[in-house]
Amino acid sequence: MKKEELKISQSLLKALTKYAEKKECGLKIEAQYIDRIPSVCTPPQALGNWFEYKCTGALPPYNPVIPEPKVLKSGKLAVAYERMLKQVENYKQALEHYSVKVLHAGFDMEFSNITGTADLIVEIEGKKAIIDIKTTGLFEDKWNEYGWSTEHLTGGFRPKLTLLVQALHYKWLYKNIYNEDVDFYFWVFSTQNEHDFKIIKLNIEEELFEEHAHDIKIGLNFLKHSFENGFKAYPNISRCAKCYINDKCKERMKVPVVSVVDFGLTDKQMGEPI
Repeated sequence: MKKEELKISQSLLKALTKYAEKKECGLKIEAQYIDRIPSVCTPPQALGNWFEYKCTGALPPYNPVIPEPKVLKSGKLAVAYERMLKQVENYKQALEHYSVKVLHAGFDMEFSNITGTADLIVEIEGKKAIIDIKTTGLFEDKWNEYGWSTEHLTGGFRPKLTLLVQALHYKWLYKNIYNEDVDFYFWVFSTQNEHDFKIIKLNIEEELFEEHAHDIKIGLNFLKHSFENGFKAYPNISRCAKCYINDKCKERMKVPVVSVVDFGLTDKQMGEPI
């Protein structure tokens, strides 16, 4: 791959942000986004991919293979897949209830070297919209950065930027390509039961699009710099244990580094009495 061929998606932009903060390893980013080494699907990801395929018929963009469900020895679907099959019916019922007209599924967008793949481009009451389908075991979680507690997605408490950047990126991308504003919806399905399902329409302040364009420019420059000068390893015992290239990685951390904590008289005086 040449530097001029580098492209940036919303997932890569988020990964680069964590990399700049040393919260993600550059070697993993290089393997996944530059060398295009397929990552290993975790069980929750495999379940989500299968569910989205059953809903939309579109294949996962980074691994365009028809997802297969987990089947028991009896030939029946595993419990988690049986549960999500009922969520597929909830999805279909919502399409009918809101008179959603599906125009495109697995819709690829590219503007210059900025990319994204929308789960669905639809029309609702005569207006185009993007729908992104999510499956989660954190349906009402307000603490986790991937939690979907609706009242805590935005605001001063703890805005879930990890989740919200996707909506910003896709709306920005669509507008730059087609010169058209579209609505954006998250359709969120719980993997823990068959009835928890929410639809979230996200309204985004206009100023954020200019800020996002700036973030993309910075991210792309950082990507090019890393590509030319080499991606750095930031090993961490927890990340390394879960990394899909750890069996071949020479920088893998197998033993934690020693953390030094200084404990003095001031700490004891400020602490709670025993």
